[in-house]
Parts: sequence; structure tokens; C-alpha cells
Amino acid sequence: MTGSSIGRLSLTALAGVLIAVSASAQAVKKLDSYDGVEVRLLQSNNAGTVQHIIDPEINEVVGIIHGCPNPHNVTLGPDSNNYYCANELEETVDVFDTKSLELVTQIPLSARPNKVAINKKHRKAYVAIARRSANPGPGVTVDPNGRFPSLVDVIDIDTHTLVKSIEVFSVVHNVFVTPDENHVVAGLRGSVESGQPTIQVIDPVTDTVVRGLELTGYEQYGRTHHEVRPMAFLANEDGSTKWLFAQATAINRIWVLDWETGENVDFLVPPALPLWEKNADGIQTGDMHGLEVLPDKSAVWASSRLDSRIYGWSLPDLSFIGSVIVGPSANWMTATPDSKYMYVAVSGADHTLAIDLAKQQIVGKIKAGARPARIATAVLPPDRVNPHGTGMAEENE
Repeated sequence: MTGSSIGRLSLTALAGVLIAVSASAQAVKKLDSYDGVEVRLLQSNNAGTVQHIIDPEINEVVGIIHGCPNPHNVTLGPDSNNYYCANELEETVDVFDTKSLELVTQIPLSARPNKVAINKKHRKAYVAIARRSANPGPGVTVDPNGRFPSLVDVIDIDTHTLVKSIEVFSVVHNVFVTPDENHVVAGLRGSVESGQPTIQVIDPVTDTVVRGLELTGYEQYGRTHHEVRPMAFLANEDGSTKWLFAQATAINRIWVLDWETGENVDFLVPPALPLWEKNADGIQTGDMHGLEVLPDKSAVWASSRLDSRIYGWSLPDLSFIGSVIVGPSANWMTATPDSKYMYVAVSGADHTLAIDLAKQQIVGKIKAGARPARIATAVLPPDRVNPHGTGMAEENE
């Protein structure tokens, strides 16, 4: 590594053709070489109207997306042609060209979105709808005498249209796609009781809910069943899902669930800190709010807003690795495809940090926008990468 770059020249040669991939607080695909591709980090700024494109080779912002106010996240489409941004203010998914960073279209949704996730295999975008909706898409009928439905919206990637809404148990916080892309996983919001799901699993072939999961086995504040926050997955060698990692509202620990049975495998609990080191300001009951399984499946890392740290545990033995102090409030994070560096959005300080995981040290600090939150890794062919400085002249005017 030279300076704070990711040191692509140290990687071994890769045989075959690389396919563009991206992630949004879900598994980044492992790459043994960056030959023939470019890596970019997509930093959304939840309190702003601009989103930043970061080149991890130089740890600098190299492009700015103008638009998508109050975004929940930005992620890459399956053909590397477009970025998809969940626009909370205008209740749309905004589509931007990956090279020009210009707006292509806005896709109206049922209601305000949270996270959008792309299922490349089925060429659909799944959108967490954060409020009950009186105007669902196809597939859901509103009962005029009942409560409005809670939804996951489904967008056809090829037509950029809302093709279906899927009714779920409660309003949705986030959606994720399993490593094999055979399931879409919706994390629900709201208080839950025994027998009620906080996670629902969707079959992307039929776009129907096929399963529900609970977070239990731990009692806090008198509650034995808990609302889910971010999630991540560990894949088996054949690519199928082995474990689901989940963070819960107002709890500074991580559930490890067996994917097949839904039962607790273990809990990951950070070392205790003295109260004076805790950060209780502005965490919005999201004590932990970021999870990432490394592309090489060697470790899982979690960010703690409460502790102003990220923590790591080795896989598959779940032994504690260590922590890095990143400041308030540590939010979502994403890894580089070689598993060497983690990038953490620090919402309380408006910057993104690059962390050398082997050294457990901060090696880069990139100024972001207002309240950077969700961050994703995108791998693109060189002909789909925006020229350095795209949109930045306008930002400086």
C-alpha cells in the first residue's frame, strides 16, 4: 500500500471475465484482481442533496451526484449503466447514469422509501417502504375500512416501472438480497410480540412472502422480542446462505441466526466500555447501525453508534478481533473487494473513514456531505466510470 490507496498492484492476476457488482450494507463480491475494472464507493448523504463518488485508490471524491434529496442509499444496477438512489423527500427511486452522473428518470413509489436493493439475477429492484401506503402498486388492494398496508415495492430494471407491491407484516426499515440472490429479506419496523416477525423473506420468483423470522433469546428493557435494524449474510461454499447477522433497535449486540432453521447460533457482544466513553447523542435508538461480512468471508464487522467504534469477529469461529475508534456516530460501512479496507460513514462528523483492517488503523479521511449514512461498494468496467471531477465544478460554484 502506498499512502492511503488500496494498493491494487499487490493483487494477483484474475482469470476470466469480471462482472460488475455492488453492495449496500450487504456482501461485497470477492475479487482477486482489479485488472479491467474500477472500484468506486457510493456515499449517500442523508441530510443533503448531493451524493459522493469516492475512488478508494486515492481516497478522494471524484464525482458528485446532484439530486436525490434526503437519500436513504445509492446502489449499482446489474448492467453498470445506472445508479439507483432511494429519494426519501420526493418518494421516488432516482436513476442516474454511472458515467455522466446525470438523472435518467425518477420512478414513483407507493410512499416514502428507505433502502433500495438490487436483485441482479431477477433484474428487479426492491424498495423498503417506510410508511403505510394508501396508493400501493399492482398486487395490493387497500381496505377502505382497515389500516393501510405495509409494503415492499418491486421495480422492473428493464422498464424502470413499479410492477408490484408486496404486502408485509409491518412497515419496512431495510431490504437485502441473500448471497445467492434466491431471496429478498425485509427488516420490519415497530414493536413485536412473540410469534410476530421482525424479518420476512420474499421469493423473488413469485414476489410473495414465504417465511418470517424473530429476534429473541435476549431480554432488555423488559422486551424479549426485538425490532431489527441492519443485516448481513455469510454464505456457504456453494453460495447458499449459511448465517444471517442482525442488529436490533436500542441493543448493542448482534444476533447470529442459522438461515435454515432461524434459530440463534450465537450473540456477538462488544467489550464493555465505561459510561463516559458512550455516545448517547443522536443515535436514534440505533445503538448498532452497520454490518459487513468481508468478501473473503474471514470476518464480520459491525459499527456501533453508541461506542463510536467498529468491531470485528473472525469467521466462522466468531472470535473477537478488535476495534477501531472512528468517532460519533459510526454508521453503515462497506469493504473493498480484496477485504483489506473498510470504509465507514461517520454521520456525526460528515466524513468517511478508510480503515486498514490488518493494522486496525485509520488510513484515510474523506470529507463527505451532510450526515453521510449508507455507503456501498461498486465495481464497474472502465468505460462506465465517471471522469474524475464530474459534478464537482458545480458544487464549488
